[in-house]
Amino acid sequence: MKKIHYISYLLIFIILIEFVDTKLFCKNLLELYSDPVYSEEGLQNAINYNPDNDSIFLPKLEGKDIFTAINDLSICRIPDVRKFLYIYLTKGREYTITAIKRSYLYMPLIREQMQHYEGIPEDIALLPLLESAFNPYAVSKSNAVGIWQFVPSTAKVLGLQINDFVDERRDIIKSTNAALRHLNHLNKTFNSWELALLAYNGGCGYLSRTMKANGYHHFYDLIESGVLRKETAEYIYRYAALALIYKYPELFSIEKDLLKPDNDYDIELVELRYPVRINLLTEKCNIPSEVIKLYNPQLKRNITPPKERNYILLLPKGSKEKIEEYKDEIYTLKFTSIYTHKVKSGETLSQIAKRYRASPKTIIMINNLTHPDRLYPGNILYIPVF
Repeated sequence: MKKIHYISYLLIFIILIEFVDTKLFCKNLLELYSDPVYSEEGLQNAINYNPDNDSIFLPKLEGKDIFTAINDLSICRIPDVRKFLYIYLTKGREYTITAIKRSYLYMPLIREQMQHYEGIPEDIALLPLLESAFNPYAVSKSNAVGIWQFVPSTAKVLGLQINDFVDERRDIIKSTNAALRHLNHLNKTFNSWELALLAYNGGCGYLSRTMKANGYHHFYDLIESGVLRKETAEYIYRYAALALIYKYPELFSIEKDLLKPDNDYDIELVELRYPVRINLLTEKCNIPSEVIKLYNPQLKRNITPPKERNYILLLPKGSKEKIEEYKDEIYTLKFTSIYTHKVKSGETLSQIAKRYRASPKTIIMINNLTHPDRLYPGNILYIPVF
């Protein structure tokens, strides 16, 4: 009879382990992250933690992709993940909180774009936490720009424009679509999302050569073998650590109130019939300039691209009606074409304007000329013709 009771209790315990939220089964692990103050001792404790000796254990890791392992916390069995968790929760805590707060502004836009791509893991949307802290103005040492961090050559291949008026690497919607297409391609190339992430960081060619030269075909073997560059070798583990904190902030002693964005706007897509001066949207339609900048960081000047009609901006809901109401005052740049002029030695603005029968004032505005009396040979001017 005692044996039957023992078996019954054991079965109940197994059922609880199987079905109760994983977060209840890693108490000792989470205690490692209760102190936000960095110390070498704390770091070593996080690295040396043994899940199998814990009074309440973590799920097993074997055979899981990283996205499943992040969601059930089993990826915390990897020492380097625990190390980066500790770093991002202590001396990197401010970076982490800022990144998550900022992500809430752009995440609805990213999630919406992801609906157009089948098979992409949902948590790919969290990659900009690592790439840029969701800062569209972030610039790396290699001149990678935007929340998805594209260098100019990759941006060009993916169809993102970089010119005098826009840098679409900073465009939230266009850069997200470019990143999703790129990641999809990398996944198809390597038949692995983990390898796709490594290639996203290190480059497709670099990863292919490294795999071929060393005979490794699994991401874990590549990382642990030491054949990858340090940044690429750490990439997945850093991403996993930030994704864990994003998904389970309160588990890691970060209150959700700390993560609320300073401002949160209900945004809509607004199609503009003609190029528009940004300051007019603020002056006539009362659209805050900081909101325009926050959601349209691709704009480099106080004007939408002059060569593009039907340009789309992200603006607060209700802006469409306001622009329609003040359209006669907003749409003041109804030019028929725009020319590119290369300044020659000795040319003045008035001479150039006269040649094209254009307004000097409009040329100054479109080209953002702070010193129109100082034109230099080789300068490129955009000349609107009405």
